[in-house]
Amino acid sequence: MHALTDPPATLGADAAIDAADDAPRTLVLRFSGDGREYFRIWVVNLLLSLATLGIYSAWAKVRRLQYFDRNTHLAGASFDFHGNPRAVLVGRLLSVVLLAAYHYAFGFSTTFGMVVIAALLLLFPYLMRGALRFRLGNTSYRGLRLGFDGSVTQAYLAWLPPAFAFLMPGVLLALYPERPELAALPLPLYLLWPLMHARIRRFQHAHLLFGDQHSSYALKARRFYKPYLVAGLLGIAGVFGAGIVAGLGAWAAGGGEAMAFVPILAAVIMVYVMYLLAGPYMVVRISNLAWSHTGFPGVRFRSTLPARAFMKLQTTNALLTLLSLGLYRPFAVVNVYRFRLAHLHLEVDGDIEAACANAAGDSVADGFGIDLSW
Repeated sequence: MHALTDPPATLGADAAIDAADDAPRTLVLRFSGDGREYFRIWVVNLLLSLATLGIYSAWAKVRRLQYFDRNTHLAGASFDFHGNPRAVLVGRLLSVVLLAAYHYAFGFSTTFGMVVIAALLLLFPYLMRGALRFRLGNTSYRGLRLGFDGSVTQAYLAWLPPAFAFLMPGVLLALYPERPELAALPLPLYLLWPLMHARIRRFQHAHLLFGDQHSSYALKARRFYKPYLVAGLLGIAGVFGAGIVAGLGAWAAGGGEAMAFVPILAAVIMVYVMYLLAGPYMVVRISNLAWSHTGFPGVRFRSTLPARAFMKLQTTNALLTLLSLGLYRPFAVVNVYRFRLAHLHLEVDGDIEAACANAAGDSVADGFGIDLSW
């Protein structure tokens, strides 16, 4: 019986090198743009959009997306955007038409209003799917296009329930103006809103493409309830806080002229809590959950956005934007984009070049071909 012997030292060294080469690497996304540079683009876009009554806004959006994509770097290479501004313009015109139809449909007749609502419910999921295909299919990295292959059926399953829940209160008010209490009938559906949101995020994250590589997404829908619960408690705290301030202010003012500032202060507190605390908290927690459960073969995302730091950033951005009468807006956009990129990491098995080499092919945007977002 022969005794086991150790492998040669050189063989052990080679194995260690191979193991190190295969070890996961953490890559960080980096943004090389800055607020002052984007401010110049933003001002030109704004002035030309105003001068053309909004028509140039489609070209402005393409310029904006190209600026941010081309200044987003990963492992020494940048992204790019190839969208056609005319497709964005068509999408915006369609959005305006649909929005106007929704607001004024019941002013013509009940029948016309119901036809418009039915059309919106039928079109909305299809258009949202097309917008995802347009945005991702026109984005590239290292010469490979991103893409989206969610089906039309999956789009309806994801988007139709929340669209129905959103539209029904207004429809019931328009149909039965003498019975406004009926508008509360769809409200129990909002208890299922976290599940609806979870289905939308699954639709968005589970059908991503990088070349011919398909994404994976593993997250239980029930995990969306905790962020909603915490955000809801923050909102309730804001309402109570505003009520207490209003009561104390009324007592201190004693009915004098200072009473006029009490409701204003209460409203400011509510807006702060809802939009600068509850809102950012929701964005952070949902983004961390969704992206940290998304990946491609050999590539996994990890999102570590800190809630308190993001709330602080959004509060600072809001104050500076108000104090500058809106001129700080482009700096705020850059700050948020850079902050979110800095907390989104990629864990890659081996190296990113190998992952790109494995992602053969080129997924081209062949969906509806328009962009609905603003």
